[in-house]
Amino acid sequence: MFKKKILIITSEAFKKSWKIEIIKLFSKENIIFCKDNKSEIVKNVKSCSAMVGCPRFIFSKKEYHRFKNLEWVHAGGAGIESFLTDEFKASSTVLTNGKIIQGPEVADHAVGLILSFTRNLYFIAKSLPKLQRPLELRNKKILIIGLGGIGMCLAERLSSFGAIIDGITNDMPVMTSFINKAYYEGNINKYANKYDIIVCTAPLTKRTFGLLDYSFFSKMKQDSIFINVSRGKIVNTSDLIKNNLYKKFRGIGLDVTDPEPLRKSHKLNKAQNIFITPHVAGPSDQNRERGYELIKLNILRYLSNKELLNVVNKNKEY
Repeated sequence: MFKKKILIITSEAFKKSWKIEIIKLFSKENIIFCKDNKSEIVKNVKSCSAMVGCPRFIFSKKEYHRFKNLEWVHAGGAGIESFLTDEFKASSTVLTNGKIIQGPEVADHAVGLILSFTRNLYFIAKSLPKLQRPLELRNKKILIIGLGGIGMCLAERLSSFGAIIDGITNDMPVMTSFINKAYYEGNINKYANKYDIIVCTAPLTKRTFGLLDYSFFSKMKQDSIFINVSRGKIVNTSDLIKNNLYKKFRGIGLDVTDPEPLRKSHKLNKAQNIFITPHVAGPSDQNRERGYELIKLNILRYLSNKELLNVVNKNKEY
């Protein structure tokens, strides 16, 4: 294998001061900067052993041979389903991503969507008639599907309101006071009717694709609240409108949809109890700085032959 050299793909969001700092911290022999342009990436990656800021959908079956020698790839976002081609999954390339560090802002967004319904803020802003009495979150039972970085941040926030938080997870969560109970795998439909609010923060994998369907939503409580801030394809959108099922909810908050965006004439866009935000839960005034700090730490660890942070299990797909 050739000498360790890292291709850092930059966008307009990648600050000039970050480039200067990276050059100061690491030898120029170890770093190449490249704009997010496919032809430029393909040209520069030939001499590199790692790629940071990897764009989505680049590891196609036709193109993967260009990247097969990479030891490490870093994706800035939390969602990595668009990278996991069969060829890439089968490779020895280590994949890291932005999981955990996107937790605070996405969790904040989920809380905002919940409060827009419990405090009637959404209905007031839309000048909708016949408001129900506002709700307190105190003692409300909330289920979080997915207790990763986002789910745990959300649990922490909601517990401060006095809510009772349960979660569904594939892995043992940290033993914290704000998680009342954790369920492991199994049929999630059997839990649906126990909760006032259900929030999806799970990653999109082969197992979670279309997981939340007609059977699940039909079992949720009348006048309950459902929030999705993860991936649109986890929810079967057509099932939500089947037999006007969405009308049973006090509110549905969706930062992601399938397809995305929904056509303007779509039933969910016209429903009075559905608040759709255009996939904006991820940005904040601090998330890019957190992402940059992770990149710096992992470059140092990579060049020092140390274990990387935020490694993705490519078989589990998160």
